[in-house]
Amino acid sequence: MNEDQRELWRKIERFSIDEGNEQLTFARRLARENGWAPRFAERVVQEYKRFVFLAMASGHRVTPSEQVDQAWHLHLVYSRSYWERMCQQVLGKPLHHGPTKGGAAEAEKFEDWYERTKQSYAALFGEAPPEDIWPSSAVRFNPSVQWRTVDVGSHWVIPKLSRRAITLVGGGVPLVVGAGVSPTLLAAGGLSVLVKVILVVFVLMFVVWLLALLFRSGKDSGGGCSSCGDSTGGGWFFFGDWGCSNDSSCSSDSGCGSSCGGGCGGD
Repeated sequence: MNEDQRELWRKIERFSIDEGNEQLTFARRLARENGWAPRFAERVVQEYKRFVFLAMASGHRVTPSEQVDQAWHLHLVYSRSYWERMCQQVLGKPLHHGPTKGGAAEAEKFEDWYERTKQSYAALFGEAPPEDIWPSSAVRFNPSVQWRTVDVGSHWVIPKLSRRAITLVGGGVPLVVGAGVSPTLLAAGGLSVLVKVILVVFVLMFVVWLLALLFRSGKDSGGGCSSCGDSTGGGWFFFGDWGCSNDSSCSSDSGCGSSCGGGCGGD
């Protein structure tokens, strides 16, 4: 960084989105709305500040990661903090959020911007961006990743079984059936053999599903129940209507509503 860039970064780093008297801070709201751990949300806020700096100092158009974009979206809701306190007083110019228009050309454009953003990050900050917040382009723009905004107060969001779990079920069922299933169930009166087998298979699948949940819950990452975006695929939605927020699109080249799956840029 040159001296002007260092001074700008110091101003951005000192800038607080909160005014200091909030019970629900920006980082806590970000964590709650995305199902993130509080510490992870705080890290995302710091990476968002670095992204804002890159938008001002890199000399080219920039594209954020999905996690950083969630912080950007939320900050735009804090309109006075964003437009008056940050853009006017700290940056001295507006920083606009431009969503994709859709299509292959737009996808290529934003992927290029994203790669250039990460390169400028490394050049200006002297370190590579953290991969859990700034994943590779293959992950960032993976068309199989579909984000949805879900009201977790009226829905249960259950992740799909992984291929490993399905393999365990597929291999475990023949073993259980071949071994004569459960002696307890077989000894129970009033149940046919078929019903007993079905019950054992159901219990086995339930146990595998619980194990899959345990493995997934150990990740301190951006995948959460309110955003429901994950490189492993979607989930199962139970109870109530579900869908995207009223200004979002959920295709692989989505616009900037609840998320920018196909990319967005700042200028």
